[in-house]
Amino acid sequence: MFETSAVFSRKEPQFETEPCVVEKVIKLSGSEYDRFSNNLLADRDFIRDNQDLMGFEDGARHCLLIVSDERRDGILVHSSGYDYARYAAFVPNAEGILSVGRYPALAELNKKITEIVDTIVEQTAPGERTLVYLQDLETDFGIDLMANGYIRQTVLDMLNERPEVSNWELDKNELILHGAAEPLAEILPDPTVTQTDMYAYGYSFDGMIPLSKEAALEIIDNNGEVYLLYPNDTEGAATTREEVESFDGMFGFEDSSWQEPVRTVPVEVFILNRERYERGEASGEWLKLPADSDTLHDLLERIGVDRPSEGAFSITAVRVQYEVMKDYVSKYDSLNELNMLATYMHDMEDYEHGIFQAALTSGVVDVGNGTAALINLLDADNMYAFDVTDANDAKALGEYWQGDKPDGITIEDYGNQIVADEKGRFTEWGYINFKYDKLLPEYNGIVPDEYKIVGPALHGLRSKAQERSSTNEKPSVLEQLREARQNPHPQKESDSPGMKKNKGGPEL
Repeated sequence: MFETSAVFSRKEPQFETEPCVVEKVIKLSGSEYDRFSNNLLADRDFIRDNQDLMGFEDGARHCLLIVSDERRDGILVHSSGYDYARYAAFVPNAEGILSVGRYPALAELNKKITEIVDTIVEQTAPGERTLVYLQDLETDFGIDLMANGYIRQTVLDMLNERPEVSNWELDKNELILHGAAEPLAEILPDPTVTQTDMYAYGYSFDGMIPLSKEAALEIIDNNGEVYLLYPNDTEGAATTREEVESFDGMFGFEDSSWQEPVRTVPVEVFILNRERYERGEASGEWLKLPADSDTLHDLLERIGVDRPSEGAFSITAVRVQYEVMKDYVSKYDSLNELNMLATYMHDMEDYEHGIFQAALTSGVVDVGNGTAALINLLDADNMYAFDVTDANDAKALGEYWQGDKPDGITIEDYGNQIVADEKGRFTEWGYINFKYDKLLPEYNGIVPDEYKIVGPALHGLRSKAQERSSTNEKPSVLEQLREARQNPHPQKESDSPGMKKNKGGPEL
């Protein structure tokens, strides 16, 4: 098992590929690569300066390969005469492919070493001791591991990375392997609880495997680590069996192979069919914001919401693009307001993302609380009042402004003077200061119609119900059963009209 990245297409009958030649490899810093990969349609100097290398010859597309020492993957670019990546292809594990492509001999050696390690692991039984003779490997693969210390150590290091091997010992030409026991293999994943159940419960970290109490107790008994999950999207480690037994909530087991992805969507909310959940069925989906009312309407239909009422569904979990936003947004927020926030973030310029995060963490100005505060911060008049300089300490700030430095003062002292005068702060995004005493009150808490998606989506559900009613369309058997469950005591003819109850609640 290994991890990689890929671009998936839905129901492709076949993959159409074309030959290409990498004319030049361009290495960017990690942050530069992220900015490029997140906005491929922006003009780039490194593309403009290398246009003459990108063309067609002998039926092959000649390209640039954009990589970074801080990222595993790469992007092939053929600009077709433009200054942006008009044609682009994602290349997973580009750095490794690049090395192997340059040196065929290295590719052959890599293949042989990998086969040696795979052969050793295939002989290793879980929880048992296995003996492997190095001379047998030399006979099979033609590599003397006893004579070649570097390759031998590489093989041993690779064995350390295989979960099937607990540990090993090397005694002259004998490799003694201890297979890793698998006490949790029959427990995980827990078939009685799904991630949808976890999201509906109010916990959104998708690197957590949800567990029932019974499975959590089994893992604790096998010396595994169990987390107590809380519906406010937090967790705590359970260290004893008693903690698990006394906890009235959901449990989780963190997947050690999981790595948090870089989130590019401003806000995601988990929409739950509340009425089904109250009957014991978790039916819901993640909605990426910003979204339009048609997207929300289609999602509500997919999760079985057929009553045009806000009470028929709810937000149970929220994910945000940046960690610093977590203290501001909540699952109790208005979906329309969250959509407004996501739209503002979606429309931000690249440089504004750093300003936004620096403003939230630096304390140069009181931002306020809640989603409304983030919306107000992102208003253009407030964002323009921030200045961010590429400097992480007073000396770097003084050097940036050294053209204005008075005589008789050091560069660093001048930087400290600027900080004191402007009441600025240093952050991981650079030095930030704010021009005014406080943010302007640009957002009054009333969501403009252009960002509202709930009302129009519910109107679509209502229109569909009215259309069915006007055509006297008979409900399906499933719909009749659902209605029977919702209203198990139908009104008798003797009941007076004043005793009727509206199960659906007030119309919106």
